[in-house]
Amino acid sequence: MGDASTIIVGTAGKAYMAEVGSTFPVGPEEVWGSDFTDMGFVTPDGLEEALEEERTQLDAWGEDAPVVDLARKRTQTFKLAFRQTTAPLLSLYYQVAYANMTSTAAVTTPTAKKQFLSFGSGSLSDTVEISLGLDVIMSGKRHRIMIARAGVTDRESIKHNPEDSSNFGLTFTALAAPGGAQSVQHFVTDVALPTL
Repeated sequence: MGDASTIIVGTAGKAYMAEVGSTFPVGPEEVWGSDFTDMGFVTPDGLEEALEEERTQLDAWGEDAPVVDLARKRTQTFKLAFRQTTAPLLSLYYQVAYANMTSTAAVTTPTAKKQFLSFGSGSLSDTVEISLGLDVIMSGKRHRIMIARAGVTDRESIKHNPEDSSNFGLTFTALAAPGGAQSVQHFVTDVALPTL
């Protein structure tokens, strides 16, 4: 029988980033540590999570169906579009390390000039990887996803026009975690484990 209380609708959410190797919270309602930075506003499209598998099937003589079905590779991706323009999002979108960015301070005299960030893009030598934390929230329920090591593997075009903000649409792919740990961890509140 259906139970409407088990339905999660992602009415809100947050994304956090930190350096690879940072310590994740130990529960879905624990506060994110000081290592993690809030990545800012996400568009109403929310989070799109995908899990793809490459499988190998082995046949046997005289059998009309595969006798072994092996998962060879699992790829997990997480897609979000961010509204704000910040140094972390610029770094991720353009794959430029902070060390290769320069901040020029504002000046007031003789002519006022605003502070600005400058960097080049197009160098394949820069690879920006992060630990990524995601919260999907609805009426007290929470699905927390923690990706130990993630890289940006797809980017949407940035549109500069008067109809919308200049958004950073990023798809993150979960990469192998340091030290053989789980690459992706999930915490989901109010879900009972069946008795075996």
